[in-house]
Amino acid sequence: MKHKELERWHRLRNIRRGAQLLILVAIGLSISVYAVSIFVTPPAPDETPNIQPPVSRIDNFTCSTPGVNPWELEASSAVISDSFDKIELTNPRVVYHGGKGGTIYLSATSGQLDRKSNNVSAHGNVIIRYKDMKFETGEIKYSQANHQAESSSLVSVEGGDLRLTGKGLKVSIDSEEITIERDVQAKLFNVRLVGPKSRLPM
Repeated sequence: MKHKELERWHRLRNIRRGAQLLILVAIGLSISVYAVSIFVTPPAPDETPNIQPPVSRIDNFTCSTPGVNPWELEASSAVISDSFDKIELTNPRVVYHGGKGGTIYLSATSGQLDRKSNNVSAHGNVIIRYKDMKFETGEIKYSQANHQAESSSLVSVEGGDLRLTGKGLKVSIDSEEITIERDVQAKLFNVRLVGPKSRLPM
């Protein structure tokens, strides 16, 4: 009996050792698999959104064009696109030199300059000054190709004793002519009566 019990004790001990060995092998395999997964598995794709690089901002921006009917542009600040094609302007001020030697001044709250065409658009509190006349409108676009500025917005005009409103504005830089397109209403102040065939004192 003692021999059988001793044999059974040895068998149980071998089983325990085998079980312990299997557990150690399993733990070792788990650690190895985990380590391999860390060093071999490629990292997850970057989920950071593709943010475009910031555009350039310039304070006290200036620009000018030479040649026939040149103009000079100033702005308190400008934001330039990466391609340098579009320039967003803050408080633009433009000086146009007319074909007859006159000067036309334009200012606005904001605007845009197209560097390819040299066209300029202005928006918000657009004011145009020519000689003793002041024109106000909401927006206007200048075409470099034909040296002409146009607006389809409401327009008001002040000059001396004249007050005028209308819709649509066309400014020719070459001829220095400014036209109110339609719906014109005018008021004259301080006008003296004149005789037949006499001209009004304007």
